[in-house]
Amino acid sequence: MKVIGFSAGVVDRESNVDRMVKAIMRESGFESAFVKLTDIDYSACKGCSWLCAGPQVCKLDDDLFPYLPMVGEADAVVLGTPVQFGTVSAAMVSFVSRLWGYRHVDIPIRKKAFVLAISAFGGRDEGRNDTCEEDFRRALRPFSVNILDVVKYISRVPPCYRCGRHQECVIGGAYAVWGKKARTLTITPELFRRWEDHPETVAGVKKAAEKIRSAVPRPVQPRT
Repeated sequence: MKVIGFSAGVVDRESNVDRMVKAIMRESGFESAFVKLTDIDYSACKGCSWLCAGPQVCKLDDDLFPYLPMVGEADAVVLGTPVQFGTVSAAMVSFVSRLWGYRHVDIPIRKKAFVLAISAFGGRDEGRNDTCEEDFRRALRPFSVNILDVVKYISRVPPCYRCGRHQECVIGGAYAVWGKKARTLTITPELFRRWEDHPETVAGVKKAAEKIRSAVPRPVQPRT
């Protein structure tokens, strides 16, 4: 396997985050594997360093257990998160914490190629005030990985479009986007914007994939 991707996209659906992660891997042209974090059960790091220090990989036996060694084996890793409360989602933070097994002695994933994909609904400030990218980079800093690129998309698709109470709520994302118009807003398929229809994000995905191609060495073909 060359590239592995982990997405903390919305549970039980193909979200913008999921599709961004998959597209970056697909565009890279390498063999890949995709893991949807919100559809599996796992915990954050529990601090049992005496278990992971020897093998230099997390040993907690849950749904994430079989995928963590793949991070070390892969040539590149793509991580995708929605912005929640202005920063990296808790599901992704928990995943990153489980990389602590690699934070021993010589840090086996040092300099490994990483690409980050971020989707925010934006609200009135279009996502400019969130700290997700900065926090994402900070969370990965202890592992000394090589973050090749960060792809961001402002979807303007708040969770309220599925919750069903947007017409009576003034604290949710729908009200942040529409203001008083949310009181009479009818949810239609057209409101669920897709990154594939945003040329700047499409270009960003292709650029990130190209950086993976440039960073990952291809095997030398034997002469015939």
